[in-house]
Amino acid sequence: MKKSIRNFTNEYDLYLQDESRKTGYAETVSFPKDIEEAASIVKYCCENDVPVTVRSGGTGVGAGAVPFGGHLMSMEKIKGLKMGADGMSVIAGAGCSLNEINRFITINTGGNLFLPPDPTEGSAGAGGMVSCNSSGARTYMYGPVRNYVKRLTIILSDGKILDIERGKIFASGRNFEINGEALGGTGKISGKLPGYEMPKVKNAAGYYIKEDMDLIDLFIGAEGTLGIVTEAEFSLVEKPKYIWGIIAFFRNEENGIDFSEMVKGCDDLSNSIMSVEFFDQGSLELLREKAEASKGSGGFRIIPSEFKEAVFTELKGEAHEDMILALKRLEDLITAAGGNPDDAWCAVSGRSFEAFKELRHATPEGVNNRIAEIKKSCPAITKLGSDMSVPGKLFKETVKMYKRDLENAGLEYVMFGHIGDSHLHVNIISRNEEEYFKGKEIFAGWAEHMGMIGGSISAEHGVGKLKREFLVKMYGEKSEDEMRELKKIFDPKGLLGRDNIFLWDIVR
Repeated sequence: MKKSIRNFTNEYDLYLQDESRKTGYAETVSFPKDIEEAASIVKYCCENDVPVTVRSGGTGVGAGAVPFGGHLMSMEKIKGLKMGADGMSVIAGAGCSLNEINRFITINTGGNLFLPPDPTEGSAGAGGMVSCNSSGARTYMYGPVRNYVKRLTIILSDGKILDIERGKIFASGRNFEINGEALGGTGKISGKLPGYEMPKVKNAAGYYIKEDMDLIDLFIGAEGTLGIVTEAEFSLVEKPKYIWGIIAFFRNEENGIDFSEMVKGCDDLSNSIMSVEFFDQGSLELLREKAEASKGSGGFRIIPSEFKEAVFTELKGEAHEDMILALKRLEDLITAAGGNPDDAWCAVSGRSFEAFKELRHATPEGVNNRIAEIKKSCPAITKLGSDMSVPGKLFKETVKMYKRDLENAGLEYVMFGHIGDSHLHVNIISRNEEEYFKGKEIFAGWAEHMGMIGGSISAEHGVGKLKREFLVKMYGEKSEDEMRELKKIFDPKGLLGRDNIFLWDIVR
């Protein structure tokens, strides 16, 4: 299989980064065209003790796809797409992007079905979406990718191919066994799951573990450390007849948070709200810069400077009159939260609605661009973005903590994201190394706090290589050791996704 493996040269430098802006290195690279070729490459690497880092769309922000030595395997050419046998699912190769999957579904179902998870980056690959249990704004109503994974094809560290289908293989308490049928008739894998309890919030930190769990869930969100996802079958659901978008603007800080809390607590809207997304003052400044630069092109409107916060809400429904009633109910809540419904923007059609979605995409893009510019003069800086979620009753108090700590430290920041899930992305714009390390200390303190209050250090982006120190603060050393022991069952040499989630070699 050496003919499929190339020496790493400068022409492949693009593959050494993800959206975290952290840069790694590799000795070799490959671009397998199908599952069998990928499996033979992994087998060769295993036989020669070569670590393997897998890359899909490169849209992750945790450096999980960034190699530090060994072999880099890109899944971009594993592209097969077809509908499932029942017409209610789609089967995608690991290298298929979310945009490609969505277009395929639309064409083959007449637009009647859709895959609800909507990560911000449409270029995210199917393999990466499964490996990080991606979610997005619509997680508020529909949940993350995990909820839609029906079947997986996975390459294990020795090159064996595992086919696992939901509802077929379960743990018995914390003990598990995967038999030869799922492994192509050869051998079995058995062991014990870690003993920790996951937080009862939106969570993508560490291995998914539950009593009597469906073992397909063990590989979803495992960040390529237990096996390499090469193909996934996703269940589809009926697409709502109407989807409208509303952006409510507020002139006073905290009014946007008050509004979102009212929306989440409104029984009249419980079946209508698909997503609730928050933008703080720093986010709005980035969007104003984008609008100014685009000079009205791309659907970007300039947001008036008097607005300090905004909340983007998606409504769904099957009847036009129900949509009107839901919209009026939202207007009442905007007023109750201290806003003015006349300030709100509403989109009920294709292009204007897409422009609203692009505003959400433009916020992290603006952060990434700022960091990329600063890195030119300060290369040590990477993106500093938190991805923490908290119990709903503690959300407002936690946001106050975020603001207090950052402002006391004199740091520039941008706060946005999935407020419906009590989950915000806090991004620090470090202007020098001193600010960068100050920001890291603040994040470490927050991570410890999450462990004490039942929150998560990563709600959707995973741990990767950037948040390992946060994970141990959340779960403790014993639980981290149990994760490491679980990995050894599937990957005795520690070759797959080495040092993602936790360090492979560690001395206590």
